[in-house]
Amino acid sequence: MDFIRILIIVAAAAIAAIVIAALISAFYHNQRNRARKKNKLSPKHELEAFLLDTNYRKNVFSRLYFPVPNEGSVRTHHFQRVDEVVVTKGGVLVLTAFDKTGRIDNSRDDVWVQIKDDERFELESPTITADKCKQAIQGVLKRAGYGKVPLYSTVVFIYDEAIPLAGYDNMIYMSETEKLIHDINKSSKLGTVEQFYICRALKNAGMTREKIIKNKL
Repeated sequence: MDFIRILIIVAAAAIAAIVIAALISAFYHNQRNRARKKNKLSPKHELEAFLLDTNYRKNVFSRLYFPVPNEGSVRTHHFQRVDEVVVTKGGVLVLTAFDKTGRIDNSRDDVWVQIKDDERFELESPTITADKCKQAIQGVLKRAGYGKVPLYSTVVFIYDEAIPLAGYDNMIYMSETEKLIHDINKSSKLGTVEQFYICRALKNAGMTREKIIKNKL
């Protein structure tokens, strides 16, 4: 009888935990949807909202900083901010959001120029930023023992009209994000268990800006 009683208590606790988690998740997404309706979300948060509204909810890591060690050392040199990381069945996708408006001059590979209201602003090329993000995630996966996991990186243009993307194979419009993830998923190179451990490795390595400042890292 004692065993049955313990089993019932454990089952009830598990059900309660699931219900509470579901309620918290529902509240979180309701708040987000209200913010979207009131146009309070930034373009980058819109991308996050899109990803969190799909089946990848548990496998998405947004606006985190990942450690980049000094070459030949385990000491952290700096933290690289990554907009979005999505762990799919086909591999790990690193998304770098480009949310600049106005006219974009991309004649140079390393520096782009944003022309808005007759003013010019120099920007690091999003392809270079995306490469830095990819390298940071690559380092995290390698240190966690997942160096051979397929890794994809692309720039997502939040405002489709910002620049024509003809000729670029590592840039997409936000409207194409769902198709990209779907295509990567079709390869099914990762099992559910491996996905879980990769997500755990990313979660353990990722830092928020507030945590970095608080701990003076």
